[in-house]
Amino acid sequence: MKRRLFAALGATALVLSACSMGESEEQSASATDDDSVRVGVLLKTLSSEYWSYMAAGVEDAAEDLGVDVQLQGPASETSYDEQTNMLETMLADDSMDAIVLAPLQPDSVVAVLGDTEKPILFVDTDAPYDNKVTYIGTGNEEAARAGGEAAAALAGEGAEAAWIGVVQGNTTTDQREAGFTAGLESGGVTVVAKQYAEGLADKAASIVENILTSNPNLTVVVTANDEMASGAARAAQSAGRELVIFGFDGIQAGVQNVIDGTVTGTVAQDPYAMGYKAVESAVAAARGETLDEFIDTGSQIITSENAEGYLATLREQLGE
Repeated sequence: MKRRLFAALGATALVLSACSMGESEEQSASATDDDSVRVGVLLKTLSSEYWSYMAAGVEDAAEDLGVDVQLQGPASETSYDEQTNMLETMLADDSMDAIVLAPLQPDSVVAVLGDTEKPILFVDTDAPYDNKVTYIGTGNEEAARAGGEAAAALAGEGAEAAWIGVVQGNTTTDQREAGFTAGLESGGVTVVAKQYAEGLADKAASIVENILTSNPNLTVVVTANDEMASGAARAAQSAGRELVIFGFDGIQAGVQNVIDGTVTGTVAQDPYAMGYKAVESAVAAARGETLDEFIDTGSQIITSENAEGYLATLREQLGE
């Protein structure tokens, strides 16, 4: 599988096509042929490292499969109204044969989708939409459980842990919380604190500082993303405490923290595969093929033993 990425990704639409810029109008019209498919892909944002891997997978699939893909994403993962407006525009576009969506608000998006006849596929984050074709992503609870088990094995039975999530009530956060908690408890580790830091490193650092003050026996911190794991590591260093710290996502910065020894490990998703498989699946759905309800793109535990090799893989995906 090839590794390519646009030189710049913005919040505006990126039209990906197997056709060259100099194609004739006659060639452009081929997108309306029976064997041609046009797919809309709306991610949570295009302005962070994690989503750049998914965008790379989307781009590669568009070129490899020879289909037109319109890739969009709002300015940030809190730009709820902007994503809603983008989705409404895609739904109104009759040229769209299928839509792939990573919803910022899984519950709210159901009302926006309504009774559209376009095939709707979710990627990275699932939503309770009855007419969805499939969900492509990580089995978050299972993956987080493996991370919790790994952290428990290092900390030992009887240890105390803290969980730092993004936002309570968010589907992905809740699944990761349940998984990490179950994995830790299976290894005899008790979760004594649960807090939410909106995915932000600075806020996580502040929260962990307070948790360490009120829980002098705490030796484990598990978080819902790599940014918050880095914040937890800063708090531990400031307090002079050695902690077992696990993040989630497996972005370059998170893996580098594992290599540097500031973070113990991370549960790595495969956003590149999510993007690629999302386009593959959307094309299949547009052509009337039946898909599994859940397409698991897998995960793996990254520690000091395999971090160097995994970092090389991430850099290859971004064409670095």
